[in-house]
Amino acid sequence: MKPDRRRQAATVAVHLTILVLIGAFAAYMRGWDADPVHGAAARTNFFLGALLLGAYVSGQLAGVVGLPLLSGYIIAGILAGPHVLGFLSPSMVGRLRLLDDLALSFIALSAGAHFGLSALAGRQRVIIYNVVFQVVIVFGMVAGFGTIFGDRFSFTKDLSSIQTASLAVLLGVAAVARSPSSAIAIISECRARGRFTDTVLGVTVAMDVLIIILFTLAMAVVQAVLAPGGRMEFAVFGALAGEIAVSIIAGLLSGKLIDWYIRRAGYDLPFFLLFFAFGVARASQWLGQFTESHFGGSLHLEPLIICMSAGFSVRNLGEGGAAFTAALDRVSLPVFVLFFSLAGASLDLTALVLTWPLALCLAVIRAAAIWLAAWAAGALSGDPPRYNQTAWMAYLAQAGVAIGLAQLAMREFPAIGTYLTTVVLAVICLNQIVGPIAFKAALHRVGEAGRG
Repeated sequence: MKPDRRRQAATVAVHLTILVLIGAFAAYMRGWDADPVHGAAARTNFFLGALLLGAYVSGQLAGVVGLPLLSGYIIAGILAGPHVLGFLSPSMVGRLRLLDDLALSFIALSAGAHFGLSALAGRQRVIIYNVVFQVVIVFGMVAGFGTIFGDRFSFTKDLSSIQTASLAVLLGVAAVARSPSSAIAIISECRARGRFTDTVLGVTVAMDVLIIILFTLAMAVVQAVLAPGGRMEFAVFGALAGEIAVSIIAGLLSGKLIDWYIRRAGYDLPFFLLFFAFGVARASQWLGQFTESHFGGSLHLEPLIICMSAGFSVRNLGEGGAAFTAALDRVSLPVFVLFFSLAGASLDLTALVLTWPLALCLAVIRAAAIWLAAWAAGALSGDPPRYNQTAWMAYLAQAGVAIGLAQLAMREFPAIGTYLTTVVLAVICLNQIVGPIAFKAALHRVGEAGRG
């Protein structure tokens, strides 16, 4: 055996041994008879610490064998979650949503910071083509498949034709959703830089904002179709446009605040940014509850849009962009470990078991539609063939936004909402495991990995 192979085998053996020891200790502590008053918090804290340590080691193991680090984080979360080893119960995962919101807001801040105007010079046309083609083609193919073949699967055969078509429309919109968090994590891990990377990031961030608008439109259409005497509420779109505009303005102003802090103080900047991300998530939730209880209507500002706009503002409109991105990079590793391990623990494997034929078909149709859309956008923009043949691999991953929108639809349309949430969770299980691996391979194929 060659020295490199021996070294790699030894590293794998060490990491596997550490994981086994962490799992054995966690299994022993699962039977610990804790204080009944503080036991729930103590158990949650212990198993969260064990999860983070195990996820970090799993990420290093994944890196040794050539997989993305975040694949290791996700797999560790799946194993520790309620559906496999059960170290984290569903109630524990629910209590940890607070940390999940913090991590997601921080990743959105990082996404905005990576959205540099100078890097996107000359890429506007291919980004616009990608956004338009991916919305039209992905939605059309997934919604069309669901409408035509939805009643052929045992899971949905009891739905009426109108319910099947409505479910297909919502599935089509959910298929458009991307995962900026996964894209940022892979780009950071691979230290990728170049035209291909900038295009992927621009498309992914734009789609993350656009999906909220598209889902609201789809919800209004489905409401008009399913509800007796239902009709389109066009006021909803005006309210949505206002909320998005206010979120963008709030983000730009917050970016000015961050830039002022960097120039005037700059102390403990990474912790300040974590505090800012947490504050935005909590303040948005509080504002919605306050306006609903006092004024009878909820003003919902989107924390992801606020954080993206703030990061964009500091990077492109302020003077502290270099210090800002350096501070984000210093704390990105623990945030990525936290977010993706909890994402893995939250994946509903039961949904995948129940709906795997339909979920697999939708995942394949979605991948084919993304390939067609990305190839057409690149060809019309004059991109090199290696970009056009590889771009689809960068857009497969999905994450929290699609889940949140599906849960919203479940509350609004209980007749089809359960079907929608179950299928979306199953498709995300597949895409979130395959997507990061495909994106890392794409960055290496186009030669932009290691250039950052």
